[in-house]
Amino acid sequence: MTTFRLPDLGEGLTESTIVEWQVAEGDTVAWGDVLAQVETAKAVVELPSPHDGRVRKLHVEAGDTVDVGAPIIDFDLGPGDEDPSPDADADADADDEAPAEASAPAGSSADDAVADTDEQDAQDAAEGADGRVSVLVGSVKLGGRERPARSPRTFAQQPFVRDDRGGSPRASRREPVSGLRRRTAEAMVASAFTAPHASCFLQVDVTETTQIVSDLKGGDSAPSFLAMTCRAIVSAAGRSPGVNATYHSEPSEIEYHEAVNLGIAVATDRGLVVASVDDADRLDATELTAAIAQRAAAARDGSIGPEALTGSTLTVSNVGVFGVDGGTPILNPGQSAIIAVGAVRHIPWEHDGQIALRDVCTLTVSFDHRVIDGREASRFLADVGGMLARPGLALARG
Repeated sequence: MTTFRLPDLGEGLTESTIVEWQVAEGDTVAWGDVLAQVETAKAVVELPSPHDGRVRKLHVEAGDTVDVGAPIIDFDLGPGDEDPSPDADADADADDEAPAEASAPAGSSADDAVADTDEQDAQDAAEGADGRVSVLVGSVKLGGRERPARSPRTFAQQPFVRDDRGGSPRASRREPVSGLRRRTAEAMVASAFTAPHASCFLQVDVTETTQIVSDLKGGDSAPSFLAMTCRAIVSAAGRSPGVNATYHSEPSEIEYHEAVNLGIAVATDRGLVVASVDDADRLDATELTAAIAQRAAAARDGSIGPEALTGSTLTVSNVGVFGVDGGTPILNPGQSAIIAVGAVRHIPWEHDGQIALRDVCTLTVSFDHRVIDGREASRFLADVGGMLARPGLALARG
């Protein structure tokens, strides 16, 4: 019998969640066959088998979160690998439950060497020619399968909420939080309680920008309003370097990024992800439209890779797509600013001394007050708003 331990899937994470087993005890598998769908903080990936053999035991259930290096499956490898006796099974179970302090010293048994070999075999099964783990090929499912609910035994008793209208009380429902949603929750808590957040708001008459978008609509290179807004944001970031920066506590330093890698917040079935459009400051509005659409679609259908979910330096959250006017977003960890773009409203507005119906949008910037003060944040937001209000001036500025 050989024990297979959960390998590091190449993202430097300490744990993963077994979303769904693709095998059952007693199944025969070949090297490279998919054993399970495993969810990390960034994606759902397929875990390949490092052996030819028979599945003897599954140590964890679907929905369980497992530490890297923990045993997850036992294999019988063939005629030379005889099934252990029932007594041996009992001993193995006792060993699994024993505290770490009681384990045998390293080198006292061949089991450690076998476990190490198994983990390396798993890495080999998942490695590409460049030596990097590449289990993502054809297997990333950010939209993903629906995660099976944990067994009811996970929760001792469901609390009840009284129905004031009478009748029987209705049960509440709890769901385990794991994978991407758990990592997002942890990141948001860390950001909210580490970086001192502050926010500025600006309502902007964006009629001239929406007119340009309307005039170009239907053409081969029609930009979207969001892309025009992003173009204004990355342009203004070049004049306000503090919004494209990172605060480092140890040592106490501010890192200013030369490239503007624009993060686009995308809501998926698994939770919120931030897809990065690298070197966004070098793209025009048409190129930004295509890049944003491609990144958002890939995030939603699960084809996006982890490399596209890291490295952003400044984030945009398009809350207007949900029909709301604005919000105060929490900073993406490691960034000094995030901009929320609200819905465009056709409302009465003062224009050239008269009241007229105009297209108005609310912009919000949340910022790390360790890096940016109110003056710089206000100037940055006014800069963005000015370009959207008078896009012709932005063109003249270059």
